[in-house]
Order: sequence, then C-alpha cells, then structure tokens
Amino acid sequence: MIERADDAQLATLRAFTFLCSLRPEWSGALILACGLGAGSEEFSIASNIAGAGFLAVDSSPERCRATLRSGACDFVVNTVDEALRVLKNEIRKHKPVSVALSMDETAALDELIGRGVQPELFAAFGESAKNAEDAALRFSVLGAAVARFDHSQGIGIEVDANVQEFTSQRGLSSVVFLFLNGEQQRSRESQMLQFIPEDDPRRRWLAAAPRFFHRERPHRRLVYLTSTERDQLGTQSIAE
Repeated sequence: MIERADDAQLATLRAFTFLCSLRPEWSGALILACGLGAGSEEFSIASNIAGAGFLAVDSSPERCRATLRSGACDFVVNTVDEALRVLKNEIRKHKPVSVALSMDETAALDELIGRGVQPELFAAFGESAKNAEDAALRFSVLGAAVARFDHSQGIGIEVDANVQEFTSQRGLSSVVFLFLNGEQQRSRESQMLQFIPEDDPRRRWLAAAPRFFHRERPHRRLVYLTSTERDQLGTQSIAE
C-alpha cells in the first residue's frame, strides 16, 4: 500500500476503524477531544462518519477556525453553553455533528465535568495531552473510554495497537486504489460495496469518504479488505 507521512485519509480510516472496534454504532453518542493538534482533525472526521457528536476543546481561535475551514468541524463556538446547545440538538436526533470550542482547555474541561457532561470516549492531542491527564482520569472513572493516539504511556487504549488487533482478527489489511478520474473511482467503490456485507461498518466509510476527500489528487480510496475481497476486486490500480 502507498503510504504518506501526512496521509490524512489513512489517519482518518484508522481512527474510524478504532471507533468501530469499540462499538458498532456511535449514533447518539458524544466523543470529546482536548486539543486540535496532529490527528485531531482526522479523529473529528472519523467521528462524523461513525455518526457521533464530536466536541473538540482548544484554546487557540486560529486552530479552531482552521478546522472549520478544512471541513473537519461544523461549528466554532466560544462557550460551553453554545457547544452543548448545538450538540444536544443533533445528538438527540441521532445526527452526527462536530463542534470546536475555542476556550481555555482546563477551564472548559472543568466546566464540562462540573456540569455532568459524560462522553463515551475522550482523547487528547499534541501539547494538550499533558494538560488533560487529570480530565482523562476523571472521565475514565465516570465510565468513558480513553483513547491514546500518541503512543504515550498512561491510562486508556493505545489506538494503533487496538486497530492492529481488530483488523488482524478479521483478516483485514489496508489497500489503496488509484484512479484516473472521479468516474472510475465511483465505479470501483460501487463494486466494493457489492462484496462487503450490509451490516459491515466499512460500507459507511465507503459512502462517506468521498465527501471529505474529494479534493485529493490523484483520486484514490483507502479501505480495509480481506484477502478474499482483494482477490475478487484486484488490488492493482485501474489507472493504467
């Protein structure tokens, strides 16, 4: 598989697969992240594809606005009240939504905990991870899963190891398909859907990924496939 050091699609696929490894359905659930550092935008997109409500807290207004411009979040707000108002409306309807809260991270996390907000999953990114250790422990005690994306030591689930175990148990490996144009890409994606079971979350990935990665050039799609599926589809690029 072709892999790039800054491969946003691959990072998003891994984050989405991690979410699928924890539970099959995230609709109506809240995922909370501290910091908009490396990996957090991909986690936001993965959460959206999984159907969750996603809240990222970051003290930098510039990073929050950049996340909005990139399409990795739907709203930027400045208070916990505003964030919860948006999230409650969409989560109640079991619709995915992503909110960036531009606020001091420690103050925001303390307020969220004080108000009894309980996410199903908590993660911290970049420099914010150090400031969020206490919050991670407190959310964990209250029943939230804690994800570790940075290979650091501490409480929670190490994401890459979890994804490796999850995919290995199912005989899945990552494959990339390259295309000359969008028409070829859509044709191959439709072909893949014919081989993937109806209740498999990979169908959700294939349906949603074009919305977030349509600007990628060359056209390509990353997906986890079994060896049987790879044989049925062929792993060679159809752009020859």
